[in-house]
Amino acid sequence: MKDYQQKRVKNYVMPQPVYRQALWAVKDLERLKEKLADLKTDAYVLGGRDLTMPVTGYGTGLVCDSTGSKAVKITVLARRIEAIESALLYLPEKYRQGIESKLTRDEPYDEEVAHLNTWKKWQQVFLYHVADNLQIF
Repeated sequence: MKDYQQKRVKNYVMPQPVYRQALWAVKDLERLKEKLADLKTDAYVLGGRDLTMPVTGYGTGLVCDSTGSKAVKITVLARRIEAIESALLYLPEKYRQGIESKLTRDEPYDEEVAHLNTWKKWQQVFLYHVADNLQIF
């Protein structure tokens, strides 16, 4: 198990399920950004009907708020991305890019910048704030 919590960083220890949720939320960041971009371009498409939306019939007409539904999806997704990215602000500047690269693209830490234990400490601080921002801890 290579992605584990540092127990010695006591202020940032979380229950294991919370830690895992925060970790996988960050690992999913690239896909979330792509989905948000797709939703934003799709938001301006006119015509057509979203068949996944519930439709309420009034007399002979059909009422469907697909625009409102798209807006809610975009807002929820944008807030989730913002919650993850804003957790990076709790880290010193020189560790932000490395932590993000490691967790989203599984690139190794640059051990010329800092020792592996230092990277893991800041990774845990980051994941703690991700969990806090996503309100799962």
